[in-house]
Amino acid sequence: MLKAVIIDDELPCVEELSYLLGKYPDIEVTGAYTNSKDALDALERIKPGAVFLDIDMPHMNGLELALKIQAMYSGIIIIFVTAYAKYALDAFNAYPLDFLLKPIREARLDAAVTHMRGQYELTHPESKKEALKIKCFGRFEVLAGSEIKWGTHRVRELFLYLIGRCGTAPTKDEIIDALFGGVNDKKTANNLYVTLYKLRSLLDTLDGGRKLIRLTEDNALEIAPGICDFTDFMGFAGRNAVITGKNAIDAARALNLCTGMYLKNEDFVWATDTAEFVETEYERIALGLAEYHIESSSLQEAEAVLNTLLLRNPLCDDGYAMLLDMLMKNGNHQAFSERYAEYARVLKRELKVKPREIYRKYFNEIKN
Repeated sequence: MLKAVIIDDELPCVEELSYLLGKYPDIEVTGAYTNSKDALDALERIKPGAVFLDIDMPHMNGLELALKIQAMYSGIIIIFVTAYAKYALDAFNAYPLDFLLKPIREARLDAAVTHMRGQYELTHPESKKEALKIKCFGRFEVLAGSEIKWGTHRVRELFLYLIGRCGTAPTKDEIIDALFGGVNDKKTANNLYVTLYKLRSLLDTLDGGRKLIRLTEDNALEIAPGICDFTDFMGFAGRNAVITGKNAIDAARALNLCTGMYLKNEDFVWATDTAEFVETEYERIALGLAEYHIESSSLQEAEAVLNTLLLRNPLCDDGYAMLLDMLMKNGNHQAFSERYAEYARVLKRELKVKPREIYRKYFNEIKN
């Protein structure tokens, strides 16, 4: 359990952040203070792993307090929470892990907490023994400190099927269609009952408190934020229809979760539609983030996002178009020629077509 302390001179802000942190089962708010002196006096007793700290406070501001805390308690994690973006540069002199702006958005807090968990594990290696991580991008893995004993292949498949539903409850007929080929007889009903029972038992061994992961009475699989790369990515995708300056950092973190294709080495018919939807959402978020960077004149960042997208999907026509448009606008002839040639090769090899006329024409102009 990661102990956290909140320090903010405004009580409503303390209460709101305490409430928001309450949804993370592996984080315990062990202290909340509106006075810097009281907080300092309590830290030795509480020994928290992290402090959520306001900056604009009377008597001793958060920047001064952060330096005092770090001098007294080596390795403590500082996350600043403030209503003023102007403090951002000064704040980093105190070496915080993150910088949150009020009002705090839950998606942004999710990202900060994920980052905080990783940092805490680095400084407290013993915490890894209790960590639970589920990896669905690339090779499927469950990291729980010991080998997972599935019992039967049906238990493993049911687990993956329920993860793919992102917390929505399936009917028994839906499970039977997915796992048993739609054969709905007495034997199948018994197999389903046994499989559900074994999965519940397995989940209890992974998380006896049922705080990180649990199977509800209606067979929905609930997974806490920061545990599963797939559910975290889909959670961001579902909450963010448009990429702007407010969620650009979260978008980049969501894309970074996708370290491979969804359930790459698994061969489940029911997973096909989900895998296609993941790629559609990945492309949407990547294009949106690249467009935001272009509009912000952060062209290197935009190019990096687009390059990663095209490595994942070499047939992404919109990705190539955005990249080539950017290179045309900036007059980068060499880079344009290289990417155009790559684009032309991919289209010829895979689709037997040529690039759009606007790019062919520009390529011929700069070539001569």
